[in-house]
Amino acid sequence: MNSSEIFEAASKSKLLKDPYIEKIWSLIGDKTLFEKSPDYLRSLRKNLLREALEYFSRHSQYYRELFERIGINPKNAELEDLAKLAIPSDILRGEGHKQFLIEDIEENGEYFMSSGTTSTNPVKIYRSPLDLAIMIKANTQIFEYVYGEELEVGKGLALFMAAPELRYRLNFVAFVHLALDAKKIPLLYGMNLREGVTEGKPWQKLEPNQENILKFLRSKEEPKLLFTAPAGVYLLAKKFETLSSIRKFIYKYFARAIPVNLGKGGVIVTGGGTKGFTDLPPYDKIVELSRKYFLAYKKSGEKREVPFMDVLGMTETLTAMIDKFGEMDKIPHPLSEVFLLNPKTFEIMDEENVDGIVGIFNPFTTSWFEAFYPGDIMRQHSSDRYYGKEFIYVRRLSVEEGWNLQRACGGTLEELMRES
Repeated sequence: MNSSEIFEAASKSKLLKDPYIEKIWSLIGDKTLFEKSPDYLRSLRKNLLREALEYFSRHSQYYRELFERIGINPKNAELEDLAKLAIPSDILRGEGHKQFLIEDIEENGEYFMSSGTTSTNPVKIYRSPLDLAIMIKANTQIFEYVYGEELEVGKGLALFMAAPELRYRLNFVAFVHLALDAKKIPLLYGMNLREGVTEGKPWQKLEPNQENILKFLRSKEEPKLLFTAPAGVYLLAKKFETLSSIRKFIYKYFARAIPVNLGKGGVIVTGGGTKGFTDLPPYDKIVELSRKYFLAYKKSGEKREVPFMDVLGMTETLTAMIDKFGEMDKIPHPLSEVFLLNPKTFEIMDEENVDGIVGIFNPFTTSWFEAFYPGDIMRQHSSDRYYGKEFIYVRRLSVEEGWNLQRACGGTLEELMRES
C-alpha cells in the first residue's frame, strides 16, 4: 500500500469508534504536543497508560486475565506497573507476536521483520492499516522536529541506500518510504537486490544502483535527503578519500559528483545500526570524514556543515527515537514512554548519565500493548526540550545480561513462562 491507500483504509477502521482510539487518533495529529512542557506530557502519558490498559481489557481476554493475575488495576496504574508489563523483544521472534494481538485485529496490514544481524530468527511484527497511518503521522512529526522545520510537499529529492524490496520488510525503510510518499517527495533507492543460487542454496545480495546514485548526486533539487546506514556514508566518503587526484578531477568536473552538494536544507540521515560491520570508526569520526565530501546550505543560502541525524527505529516500535549530531541526543515522540531500568535492581531509575536497560511503551499502537525491552543499554540526561530528557545509545545487552533481564523483569514474562 502507498500512504494514500493506508490513510483511506485507516479512516474506515471500526476501532475509531472506540473512545480511546478516537482520542489517540486526534492526539497523533496534534503538532502542538512538541510545544508542551515535560510535566504536561508526563501527566498526559500517565493518563494514556491507564486508558490504554482499559482499551486492551475491552478488546482482549488475554490482557483482561493478565492484568487481573498480576494485580494491575487500569484505573490507578503507574509507571512501575508498565515496567512489569514490558516484555523482552526475544519473545517477539518468529510467530511470538501473534499471542499479543487484540481479538478484533484488522486485516490487510503489513508485517515487518528485523534485519537478522543479531539472530537468525528475526523479530516479526504485524501492523494494521490504522497502526501504519499512525506510524506515518508520528514519525513525520518527530523527524521534522529534529530536522528543524517542516518538509515542503513535493519539494526535494531523497536517496535511500537500500533496495526497494526492503520497504516491505524493514521498519526503518518503511518509515522513510511512507513518510516521503505522504509528502510527495521523490525517493530513489541506491541499491539493487540480486538473487541467485550457489551450490543448491539460495542467496540474496545488495549491489549499488549506479544510475540512481548518480542521478541523486547530479540533481539540483533542494533539499537533498540522503538516508543510509552509518557504514554506507562512511564507505562512500572513504572511497572519495582514496581516489587519485586525476579521478577526483574527473568526478568533480565531469561527473559533478564531488563534493556532493545536498543544497539548501540538505541532510544525511543514518539508521539501522552497524549492519555487521565490526571495524567502523566512532560515529563522530564518520561525520568528520563525511563532511569533507558533502556540502549543505541554510535556507538563507549560507554554507553550513552537513547536518547528521541518526534514527533508532527497532522493528518492535511504531515510532523512532532520533538525534541530531552536535545539537540534541535521541528524543522520543511526545506520547512515547521511554524509561531506563537499573541493570542490578531492575527498578526504574532516574539517575543521569548512568547505564540503564531501555524500555519503551507506545500508547498509540492499537493492535497490541506495545511495551517492550529491545535489549539495549542507554543513558539519559535532562533537557530543556519538550520531553525533559534526552537519551544516548550505549550498546546492545550481552547474552548474559539478556538472560538476567528475562529472569528478573516483569509479571507478563512470568505469566508467559507459566503457560508454556
